[in-house]
This record gives sequence, C-alpha cells and structure tokens, in this order.
Amino acid sequence: MDTQPAGGQHPRPTPRVVVGILRAVRGWLIAVTGGVLLFGCYLGVSAETDPGRQLPYFVSGGLGGLALVFLGSALLVADQIDAAAKGRGRLDRQVEELHTLIVAAASVPAPAVTTVTDQAAAGQDDGGLFAVPAGRTYHRRTCEMIASKPAQPVDSTQIAARGLTPCTICEPKIAA
Repeated sequence: MDTQPAGGQHPRPTPRVVVGILRAVRGWLIAVTGGVLLFGCYLGVSAETDPGRQLPYFVSGGLGGLALVFLGSALLVADQIDAAAKGRGRLDRQVEELHTLIVAAASVPAPAVTTVTDQAAAGQDDGGLFAVPAGRTYHRRTCEMIASKPAQPVDSTQIAARGLTPCTICEPKIAA
C-alpha cells in the first residue's frame, strides 16, 4: 500500500484501488489535455492563410499537444505493465506453492495397491470372486474385465447386498 501524510499525523495507508484509479485518471487527463491542444492548434492554423502566422499555433499547440498525448499514453501503458507485473508476481508465488506441494506429495510413499492382475499373473484362480468398488458385476480373479483395476474380494452376502450380477465373459459361480 502507498502511504500519504495526513496533516501532521502519521502516514496512513491508501488502498491500492484508489491509487490505481488515480494513476489511470492521470494518464487520461494528460492525454485529453494534449488532444485539446491539438484541436486548438487545428482551429488556429485553419483560420490563418499565411504560413508565417500559422507557425506559432503549430509550435505551441501542435508539438505541445502531441507531446502530452504521447506522455499520457505512455503513462497508461506503464500502468498496465505495472499491473501485469504485479499479477505475474502473484502467479509466480502460486506456481511455487504448487510445486512445493507436488514435491511434498511425491516424497510420500504411495500405499501399495495390489490389483487382480498381479494376483492373476501368478496363475492363481482359487475360485474367489472380485468386484470393482463402483461396479455392478462380479468376476473371477483371472477375468480380463477387471485387469489392472482395483478390484476387491466379495462374498455371497456382499454380492446380494450390492445387487451384483455375474460377468458374462468369465461366468463366475458362487460357491455354495
């Protein structure tokens, strides 16, 4: 925040919004003043036919007006660049925080999830039944439909409670 003295008191903070508005108004005011000078130059030059009498209008209004228009435009562009730089600084901090979180998460070991494929690779089909947590069917351990999915073992009571239907590919049988 910018500070401004308040009549002998300690400096008090000025909100950034007010400072931003004043900076934008400053740029526009200078540019409009330059435009008014250019318009005055045009009116003065157009009223005179003698080039010797047009020169003072051109020098005072034309060059001064152009200078003010360029200065006002430069101030507006500088304000936009400053605002973009501040926004980029905030974005850089957010990216750095995200990077820190990702590195911290990567350093934590992931819990070991054994999939049915790992068990099926050993050639084990002990007649156990498996189902994916959000699935609607149950399968044999070696079924390709649940390969590399986090399937969990289910028994006949869980099958009935969840309303699971048998897979049409592996055709599992519920042990009696």
